[in-house]
Formats: sequence, C-alpha cells, structure tokens
Amino acid sequence: MKEKFYLDTNLIVNYFCNRNKKQYELAKELFTKAKQKNIELVLLSEIVIEVEYSLNKHYGYNREQIQIELLSLAKSQYIYIDHREAVIQAINLYCLTTIDLVDCILYSKAKADNAEVLSFDTDFKKLKKKSPLS
Repeated sequence: MKEKFYLDTNLIVNYFCNRNKKQYELAKELFTKAKQKNIELVLLSEIVIEVEYSLNKHYGYNREQIQIELLSLAKSQYIYIDHREAVIQAINLYCLTTIDLVDCILYSKAKADNAEVLSFDTDFKKLKKKSPLS
C-alpha cells in the first residue's frame, strides 16, 4: 500500500511562490513521486480556499493568476480531490465573478449533487446567471 499524504496550505503556497528553496525542492519532489504513482496526495477543498486567500492577501495574486495556480492542482490526476469537477467549476466561476471562492465551491458542489444552496446571500443568484451548471 502506498503512503498517503494530505497537502497543507503552506506546502502548496511555498511551491507556487518558491518562498524557501529547500522547502520548494521538497514539495517538488513530493509532486514528482505522486506523478510516478509512488505516493498518494490528497487535496481538500478547505485547503484550496486557504491557498486562494494566502495567494491573494499575502502575495498579491489576482483572480486570473489564482485560477491558473489552483487549476494546475485541481486538474492534476495524481492528486485526489473529492468532488474534483465541482472544485474545477468553482475555480472557473471564481475567476468570472467577484464572489468568494468558498461560495463558488458551495454552489458548484450543490449543483453537482442536484441540490440548491439555502442562503440569504445574493451572490448565489449571481452565480446562477454565470454558471453553465444552472
């Protein structure tokens, strides 16, 4: 049985931003091992949200830059992501709107499950207009 690892925000942000050369190389090695199917990597949608926040608030990435980075992870078949297609859809919606990524993920997961989001937040009405899932 392969070793399984859950990815944390700081590892991903360091990999994207190359903050610390040693840690960057270690992260790169882990991704390579996963590509070679020597280990399993798991990415939670909660971590995707934290990565977006960190890239935006601490590193000044704009939505398009964040979309590129997050999609590179979300589309990687060597990383397990629960509700992968919903997360990918949410990242794309996030880039098309000014709506928080967490709301985009909630909306996309609900749609993937043939459900609606119960909320007083008007952002979900805006998402219905922008989403090809509606």
